[in-house]
Amino acid sequence: MSIINRFLTVVTEPQFKLARDLTAMAIADGQITPEEKEAISIICHQEGVDEAKLMESLQGNYDKLQEEMPKNRKGRENYLKTLIKIIGADEYSAPQEIFLFQIIASKMGLNQMEVMGIFISTANRNYFKGNVGAKVFQTFLKNCIDPKGKNEADNRRNIYVIYDTVANNTEMLQDFEADRELLRQNLERATETFMENKILVKEFNSMHLDFARILREEAMKVFKKYTV
Repeated sequence: MSIINRFLTVVTEPQFKLARDLTAMAIADGQITPEEKEAISIICHQEGVDEAKLMESLQGNYDKLQEEMPKNRKGRENYLKTLIKIIGADEYSAPQEIFLFQIIASKMGLNQMEVMGIFISTANRNYFKGNVGAKVFQTFLKNCIDPKGKNEADNRRNIYVIYDTVANNTEMLQDFEADRELLRQNLERATETFMENKILVKEFNSMHLDFARILREEAMKVFKKYTV
């Protein structure tokens, strides 16, 4: 069951109620992009949901919303990790669900880099069995990087942000050489994850873009940023 269907059921679990109310607030404030608005419409169409009824159900009193919001960064990250596990329950993160997730994260005050960091730290074997986490992360990457839907500069920027997020989530040991090697290994693992995504590789090839070269160049930029 997707997040949007949870919105339409009798919501008793705090995480679903908060997700619904944050999305509702974003809609009411006009703080969602045309792409995000379209994503909601697509989900409604795919799942046979009346969009007008959905929008009506999302209207409410937000006086208590701040009381329900996790009070600190750790609490908000844990909340979003719970949503990622829900999104990935079917071993896939649909584009529309990612859009909704980003709306919710944005209303919590997180930026794109922080959202990617949470996905990186959650889509692994600590939270998902076997290679399910890798599948969820691969589909998340596909939604962030789209050679056919974005130009090369935008794709490079998003790839750079992902590598920068990996660097920010690398626990440093305060030993320059050891930290340098650890960062190199983590960036290398991120590159391997990118290259395992055959859909991305194929689409970059179809656009006559050298995906491996772009990855190497953006990873090197991040590596130099933290080690020079």
